[in-house]
Amino acid sequence: MGDAVRRPLRFFGTARSRGEAASRARQLIADVRLDPAFADRLPAQLSGGQRQRIGIARALAGEPDLLIADEITTALDVSVQADVLRLLDDLRRERELACLFISHDLAVVRGIADRVVVLRHGVVVEEGPTDAVFAAPGHPYTRALMAAALEPDPEAEGVVVSAEVWADAAEPGALWNDLGGGHRVRRWRSADG
Repeated sequence: MGDAVRRPLRFFGTARSRGEAASRARQLIADVRLDPAFADRLPAQLSGGQRQRIGIARALAGEPDLLIADEITTALDVSVQADVLRLLDDLRRERELACLFISHDLAVVRGIADRVVVLRHGVVVEEGPTDAVFAAPGHPYTRALMAAALEPDPEAEGVVVSAEVWADAAEPGALWNDLGGGHRVRRWRSADG
C-alpha cells in the first residue's frame, strides 16, 4: 500500500526523492489513523474501511484545498462509516480543507454537511444550509427522497410517493424560489408561461 500512496506524492511533486516519498507515505498513512506498517501490506490484506483510509491518504498526497469524497461510506458497516466520517471531519478541520461529499445516504449527509445540494438527473433542484433543507424541503423530489429514506423503526409503515414526483425533471424553463438564508428551490414554469 505504500507504493499506492508514494505514486501521487511523486506525481504531484510533494516529495522529490524516493526516500522522501517513502517517509511522507508512512506519515500520510498515520494521518488517516492506520499503523505506518500498513505501507508494507497488499490491498487484499486490508478491510474495506482500511482501503478507504488508504484512498484518503492518496487524495491528501497532493495537498489539496478541496477533497471530493464520492460515496466514501458505501458498502461499509455502520461503525466503520462513523470512523471514516469522523476522520474526514477531523482532517477537514486540521488541514482547512473544503470537502465535497457525494452520497445517497441522507442520514450521513445530515450528519456531516454544512450545505446540501440535491440533484435530480444531474440538475440542481434544491440547495441550502443542511438544517434548512432537512427541516423544510421545498422541492417535491427532495421531499420524496426524505420520505423514501429507510426508517429505523421496523414497525413503521411504508411510504407511498406519487408518480409525478418521479416524472422526468428535464422540463424547460427552470426558475428558482429563494426561501431565505441561502435556501433555494428549483421550480418549473408552466407550458403556457
